[in-house]
Amino acid sequence: MEIELIQDGKAVDYNKYQEVIENVKESLFRRNMDKETKEWMYISNFVGILLDKDRLILSLPKSVIIKEDVDKEILLYKYARLFDLYFVVNEKKCDLINKYESIENWCNQAIKENKTTTMTQEIITFKFEMVFEWMIGEFFQNQISIQKGDVLFNSQLLDKEIDINDTKYNTYHWNAIGKQTKDHKQKQIIQERESVFINQNKKNIPDIVCERILENPKYERPQKSCCILDAKYYGWDYEKEAYYLPRNLDIYKQFFYQEQFQHIYEKENESNVGVYNFLVLPDYLGDTKDTKWGIIRQCAVIEFDYHQSQKIAVLQVDIEKLVDFIYSGLDMKEDVLSVFLGNNRVVPMIYGNEKV
Repeated sequence: MEIELIQDGKAVDYNKYQEVIENVKESLFRRNMDKETKEWMYISNFVGILLDKDRLILSLPKSVIIKEDVDKEILLYKYARLFDLYFVVNEKKCDLINKYESIENWCNQAIKENKTTTMTQEIITFKFEMVFEWMIGEFFQNQISIQKGDVLFNSQLLDKEIDINDTKYNTYHWNAIGKQTKDHKQKQIIQERESVFINQNKKNIPDIVCERILENPKYERPQKSCCILDAKYYGWDYEKEAYYLPRNLDIYKQFFYQEQFQHIYEKENESNVGVYNFLVLPDYLGDTKDTKWGIIRQCAVIEFDYHQSQKIAVLQVDIEKLVDFIYSGLDMKEDVLSVFLGNNRVVPMIYGNEKV
């Protein structure tokens, strides 16, 4: 059975995939106009598997390098196992898994039986952002979980599990200014009514939060650390070969989480905790392959003129190696995050608003 590879974020040959594009939901392929030819081009907008006539189409994640000599069947099973694991770990429903026990089983059966179809079928498709976030969380041992709508933080430093949206840690107050009139005869103020407000639940859900204890911290860093990581799958300009930095809303959201976790430790009387901010991006340039671990590196620090006590360290990660890590494990031999915390390019906020 023929297996074809396309890639999320890259244009496909319209002549070759016209029927596919016309027979699947519009969100799977977005249409852009080529700046040079002024013609429409169709760009894969998903990661997953399609069955079209007598071929399987595997759309790979952004940044994954597609080698000419790659064994496509092995690659298909690799991502099928990743999708299976994502559904199982995150307790998500999937009709295909219910019927065939796993996506990998479906792929195996399809290849053995040379399955065919008259119209393109969506076997499994993802907006890969949530899968990427989950993988980064697994890599760094995420301590955030969502259970029945509660955002739970299983803190090792506090030795307890807390709901970060509990009003103890996340609240605001309002004071009404009543409508008043003046009685000129009696020369006194008469209050007619007060405005009434109802508090709405605040659901703050950071992507990834993990704690570390540094054995021998340098640069006068605190030994106790809390890291808030934002996994961003999007944000690459193929023409300029450059990253897009996050929008203001994303940045200020991270600042808010950073300050919120400072207050959580303060409320629990846990002093001198360094709270760090990280942004994690796919490695589009292959820069991680020559690093110590071959999977991740720090590529930048974002600094802000109006928020000098808050910096965001930017990490690149090799998605293909990350996939290998998720279902087969890689021997890192040391805690990667602790290594990043030990250099002078990663700067925390300190409990009590003290600056390092």
